[in-house]
Amino acid sequence: ERERERETIVDWLLHVTMPCVVNYILSDSDLYSNKFENRTPSFVDSYQWAAALPSPRQLQCWTPLTSRFRPSSLSVTMLSVASLVTTIYLTALPAVGQAAGCVNTSCTVSCNTSITQPCCDKVGRCEWDPVFADYRCIPPAPLICGGGPTTGPRRRVPTALTTTPVAVPSPQQLSWLDLEVSAMLGFNLQTICAPAKGPTAVTSQACQAGSKTQGRLYVPTVGEVSQWELADLDTDAWVAAAASFGAKYIVLVADHMTGFTLWDTKYHNYSIAHTKYKGGGGDVVKDLIVSCKKAGMKLGFFYSVHFNWYLGVDGYVVGHPPLGPTKYTQDQFLAIAKGQLQEVSALFGDEGPFEVWFDGGTGPSAAAVQPVVSAVAPLAVCHSCNPNFTKAGAVRWMGNEEGSMPLPSWGAYDGTGSLGGNPAASTFYPPSTDTVLREHYWFHQNDTEGSIKSVHTLVNNYLTSVGRASNLILNIAPDGTGAVPPIDVKQYAAMGAAIKCLFNHSVAKSTAPMKMVAATGVLAPELGFPPLSAAAAQNLSVVVREDQTLGQLINAWSLECRATAANADQWGPCPAGSLSGSIPKCIPSPESGGPCVYTGIGHKRIVVIGAAPASLSGVRVVVHSHFATGTQVPTVRDVELFDFSQTKSCV
Repeated sequence: ERERERETIVDWLLHVTMPCVVNYILSDSDLYSNKFENRTPSFVDSYQWAAALPSPRQLQCWTPLTSRFRPSSLSVTMLSVASLVTTIYLTALPAVGQAAGCVNTSCTVSCNTSITQPCCDKVGRCEWDPVFADYRCIPPAPLICGGGPTTGPRRRVPTALTTTPVAVPSPQQLSWLDLEVSAMLGFNLQTICAPAKGPTAVTSQACQAGSKTQGRLYVPTVGEVSQWELADLDTDAWVAAAASFGAKYIVLVADHMTGFTLWDTKYHNYSIAHTKYKGGGGDVVKDLIVSCKKAGMKLGFFYSVHFNWYLGVDGYVVGHPPLGPTKYTQDQFLAIAKGQLQEVSALFGDEGPFEVWFDGGTGPSAAAVQPVVSAVAPLAVCHSCNPNFTKAGAVRWMGNEEGSMPLPSWGAYDGTGSLGGNPAASTFYPPSTDTVLREHYWFHQNDTEGSIKSVHTLVNNYLTSVGRASNLILNIAPDGTGAVPPIDVKQYAAMGAAIKCLFNHSVAKSTAPMKMVAATGVLAPELGFPPLSAAAAQNLSVVVREDQTLGQLINAWSLECRATAANADQWGPCPAGSLSGSIPKCIPSPESGGPCVYTGIGHKRIVVIGAAPASLSGVRVVVHSHFATGTQVPTVRDVELFDFSQTKSCV
């Protein structure tokens, strides 16, 4: 470690514009006698000392280099060249207001959280250290060789957290994440067999009344279903409702527990084709495929293998009294399930479905259905499937139906630890966050208008899903006639308009990917823009999208803001902001003016800057720790700054 530090220092000396020498005292006790388990990062970049060491240290001036650096395994030639740069002396600039000369910055390992308490021999200050999650005594300003303005807060070289490459997403998973918002069309037998009133009610029986242990399930019979009229079913209108709140793909509940299908299956007559839809023989899946193609909307389907009450399946296995006339064996049921998956997938043509979602997962049926899905829908992402169920990969449910992705949000997941994911997991398994318009009804029920979420709540659902690197899945529940209720249509459109309003005032956007500078953690190039007025900088949001081609690499990170003054550009931690109910101030919250440190970026992360400094003219991302290995470089696709001052009028 000591030799590597010396090599870094010598390299730095050879490239600075004003010749100088840093005499840096490193002793064994400095490096290893501390409570931080021998963690000693590199401390020097080409601009400044990142002087926030995990152990006591000193900077001394006016001492020949050759008297301080023992040759060891370093090249004697390099030392000779370094010696010739000048007479080999160090000019160390003190903090503003100090007399020129050498300042002893030796200080204790930690300090009191009160910034008013003197520390570091009364020439330093107490600041929050994001790497060690502790308060540290540091000098009040960087030591710069040759003069000039400070370039930003002191920092360590970002910490590499692993030597094992992280999980890598498939191209289809990345495309799925780019779509961000989806509609789940909750239209199936539950639409008419849930308690209902009026002429649209075919039955008042509840589809989900009972289970294998509670007795026979009662759902509409084939005879009752044959009387179902769907005079107002318009798949074009369904797609329009989805598009109005920003959905880019739809998942149709083609089969949901009862065994009733929204396509004309050859395996039984318990399907939409045996209702009065289009005079009989209708096929909602076919119609919706046509509507989605016209609108440029992606489409997938939702299918159940854990329950099929018509076939007598409960908990993935047969044995429950069937609603239909035939008792099936387990092999017969699996043969029907495989045949139906082939049927419905074939309706999509060569392109195939965009997504296949197994309600409740595939359980013990996985071995039977996986080869079929892989053959007929190889490019479909598979929701709630085992990893690598298809070539496209799998996506996951994140554990609640509240529209709130847990933080930190990780694309990799192995079923252990937090529902937010596990960055060390071997499989990239990105999350989807599902929720409903009417709390908490996935299928239409009459007299539930009072349960419709406010626009404010729906926008929060967007910010706590898409804004936390997870796709948002919002339900659409047509009524028994097939129509989406007008009051629902109005609320979907209002939600979409509010989101557009929030992100309608772009202040600046990067034009090229930003890559981490290894010595500082800064992602370059920085986002610069003309200085903002104090009024314009009071409420800003920052949208950061990570390049996950090689996996989710960025762990701890923060934002720095640049205030453009008359004499210098000064970078410092951006003031932390929040949006109640959706965007937390930071994790963990800063104290004593320390920087706000976030964990994980992923596909997209939306955060808020509080009252920014006057004449704000730049924002940059700084990485504190990462999972990059080898030649990998943590990178973001883009950073965009928005004026959020119109939030009240938007929502």
